[in-house]
Amino acid sequence: MLNFIYRCLFVICLLTNFAHAADSPHFQIGTMYAEKIRGVGLYAGVEAEEILPNASGYIDATLLISDAYDAEQPVFGGVSIGLRTALDVPLSPYVGAGLYVGENEKEVSASHDKIDNDRDGFIDERGEMTTDNLLMTAIYPELGFHLKFGETFSIRMMGRYMVSSFGRQHDDWYYGVSLAFGHD
Repeated sequence: MLNFIYRCLFVICLLTNFAHAADSPHFQIGTMYAEKIRGVGLYAGVEAEEILPNASGYIDATLLISDAYDAEQPVFGGVSIGLRTALDVPLSPYVGAGLYVGENEKEVSASHDKIDNDRDGFIDERGEMTTDNLLMTAIYPELGFHLKFGETFSIRMMGRYMVSSFGRQHDDWYYGVSLAFGHD
């Protein structure tokens, strides 16, 4: 899981170099709640305004904890990339859409997989474990509002309905509040 987080942070750092669309990108940090799985966590990313007329683009990394999702390995995370409408007014409602790619790495039993997972010369030993990486993607619509305080600080509240690649029973509402810092 730590390697996945490092990869997410690397992608964010790389993409910030390309995010100089019209103005300097705004750094965002916030908290998120996933309704069905009762997950709480943090997200951070960058948003570039006016990458299209009246639209901003963003990329963020999310790290959530939910014992309802997986009691033994409750931490999972991912990266989102998307577009939102952007109006240059202090209080602005918006709509958007995005793509999420996430991973949950956990230890699972490997006592019946016919592979020597621990490389000790024996196959399917009792108690033998392996790492299973569950990659999940989701597309989502997003609704929210953006409240600007001057040119360099803003607050955003949003809701995303994640349509999961794992099937409709795994779809979930994610709610978030974030602070954005930047300069124009």
